[in-house]
Amino acid sequence: MPELPLPVDRPRAGSRGGRGDFVEFVIDAEEHEEIDRLAQRSGASMFMVLHAALAALLTRLGAGEDLPIGTFTAGRSEDSLTDLVGCFFNTVVLRTDTTGDPTFAELLGRVRETALSALDRQELPFDDVLREVPSARAPQVLLVHHEQANLTALDEGGLSAVPTGTTPAELALSFYEPRGGGPVHCVLGYDADLFDAETARWLADGVLGAVRAAVRGPGRTISEIDPPRRTW
Repeated sequence: MPELPLPVDRPRAGSRGGRGDFVEFVIDAEEHEEIDRLAQRSGASMFMVLHAALAALLTRLGAGEDLPIGTFTAGRSEDSLTDLVGCFFNTVVLRTDTTGDPTFAELLGRVRETALSALDRQELPFDDVLREVPSARAPQVLLVHHEQANLTALDEGGLSAVPTGTTPAELALSFYEPRGGGPVHCVLGYDADLFDAETARWLADGVLGAVRAAVRGPGRTISEIDPPRRTW
């Protein structure tokens, strides 16, 4: 997997320290509906729409056109595992191709195919990949979907994210899709040894802006989705 030239504030050390922090943002209820409509028209899902928007933003920020974006799977793809107690989570890498300045609709189609193909192979433990492929490394960017989140714990007072002081990746975007409609609460975790809080907020604003631009104009190309300006 290629290393992504993310817009970090400080150079990488020999190994990650894991010191993390996070910023929060919200996709409002109307925008949530727009995402769902686009997903339904495209035979995709909300996860795939946000995945495509994140990939478009990373490309626009100079991270390249071959983007290994990680996600977590529940590891319970067989009915026999449903009632078992224990953690079956696995990391799956979604290698995302943004070459050729595709429209968002075209990119969403690529993301859909990539995600479905990767999920067909989700049983392969990621630790085995790391052992067998010398060039493999843990993904720098994670996208995590929490389905049917309990909005009573998220609404009004904002997302009560627990500051653990660590992060599983350089950037980890988690979004909490509520049951039915309503706002989608999002958290962008970041490696505080690499990113300043202002940069993390800028990246979070960029994700939200990319989502808004994409769902309202899926025929526009990646190069037409402008990231927010840096003001510091």
